[in-house]
Amino acid sequence: MFGMPYAIDWTEKYRPELLKDIIGNKKAISDLQSWADLWMKDKPKYKALIIIGKPGIGKTSAAIALAKDYNWSYIELNTSD
Repeated sequence: MFGMPYAIDWTEKYRPELLKDIIGNKKAISDLQSWADLWMKDKPKYKALIIIGKPGIGKTSAAIALAKDYNWSYIELNTSD
C-alpha cells in the first residue's frame, strides 16, 4: 500500500458543499438560512441550533454546508467523541 493515493470515503467525496447543493428538505434549509441571516444582522432570539433526526438524513452535511455558505468555521463532534 506504500505509495498508494489515499482513498476518500464516498460519503465525503459526494457531500454537498453548499446549502443549494442539498436536495430535498426545502423548509429545513430555508429555516437554517433564515436563522443564519439573523446572525449576520444581529444576535437572533435563539443563539444555537439543535438539529435532530435519524442517522444518515443529512444533519451534519447541512450544518457543514451552512458554515461554508456563511464562511463560518465549525467543529464537528459526535456522541462517540
